[in-house]
Amino acid sequence: MKTKAVLLLFCVLLSEAFSKVYGPICQWYKAPSTSMAIHWVQENFSSDAESADKADANDLDLSLSYRSDDQKKWLSSPVTNRLFGNTKNRVYSVDIKNLTPDTRYTFKIRHGNKKLGIWFFRTAPSKIEKGITFVTGGDMFHSRELLDPMNLRAGTEDPLFALLGGDLAYANGVDANRWLEWLESWNRFAKSPHGTLIPMVVVIGNHEVRGAAYRPTNAPAKSEAPYFHSLFYGLDEGSKYAIDFGNYMTVVALDSGHTENIATQVQWLNKTLEERENFIYKFVCYHRPAWGTGVKEDAVDIQRLWSPIFERHRVDAAFENDHHVYKRTYPLTAGKRDDMKGVMYIGDGAWGTRTRAIAGNWKVRRPFLAHAESVNHLIKVKVENGKLTYKALEADGSIVDEYQRINSKEK
Repeated sequence: MKTKAVLLLFCVLLSEAFSKVYGPICQWYKAPSTSMAIHWVQENFSSDAESADKADANDLDLSLSYRSDDQKKWLSSPVTNRLFGNTKNRVYSVDIKNLTPDTRYTFKIRHGNKKLGIWFFRTAPSKIEKGITFVTGGDMFHSRELLDPMNLRAGTEDPLFALLGGDLAYANGVDANRWLEWLESWNRFAKSPHGTLIPMVVVIGNHEVRGAAYRPTNAPAKSEAPYFHSLFYGLDEGSKYAIDFGNYMTVVALDSGHTENIATQVQWLNKTLEERENFIYKFVCYHRPAWGTGVKEDAVDIQRLWSPIFERHRVDAAFENDHHVYKRTYPLTAGKRDDMKGVMYIGDGAWGTRTRAIAGNWKVRRPFLAHAESVNHLIKVKVENGKLTYKALEADGSIVDEYQRINSKEK
């Protein structure tokens, strides 16, 4: 009996010693100039689900310390944890606040006497001044052969952040292992040439949800996206939120009928953009396209309910995903080309997925389209005083499409 107890203890200690860590990743869900959320997932081999559920960061002796490049003293921030979906694995998070804008930080994670690693991130500038860049795209992970090179391209472009428009891991709310692979790929490849991790701003897609739900008028509850909601912060009120970069740019994330109905977000969307009326640049991002290439049906509820709000508040671009192709519309008002005041819709989600074929007569059938192509890509956006540049890039850096727009709203 004593031998069995010793053997069991040895197995527990051994499993903990070889517990794998996935991540960390950095996320922005608010105040990008002064905060950073950091998450990682750690395997839990406990056979006792109840004891695993009661585990906390202090019991596991986890700590995260950070400092800026010009600081000598390491600061610490509390580590919290929760179950990762319905698995025994746990998500560990640190929500660092009161950071200095436009500053590079180093952080390290320790598990007892073991150092899990050392990483770097940069906060956003509080003013636009020299300009910023970010990358965006969605539908990320059909295979590692497609995902890894595009994540590497994202890091190579040295963006301030990545706006990820849904269908991140293609786990359909049930496959935790695909999320772990997705985390591993992002942590490994999505690093700037200076070694900093690229923070992400996340948007929900149908493949985050059990049954891959796209139900714009009868959306399931957010509990049907257990991994998405247990991994990321800022989703307590659902998958819609806004992130403000100083007073020069706002990014609004929306749920295109996956865990919230299109119509129930109208009032919030209008109020959110109204409160940011004086921001020079406004972007929205969601998953299902309102104005697509025809490979799948357009989201007519978004055309009818959201597009007029985008137009009223002079949104610069709506980033759409889901269709596994590339497209860019002309600036549109009520579906018609309007180069002066229209909203551009650009996407359509082919980061790391197999692409779909676009009908050869798209120029005739869809005159609102300026460019359409069946190609894997991400979109690099450069935001400068008075000017926006959009560049669609393949994994090897080849340019698919490029478009520049002078911003007449600058004050």
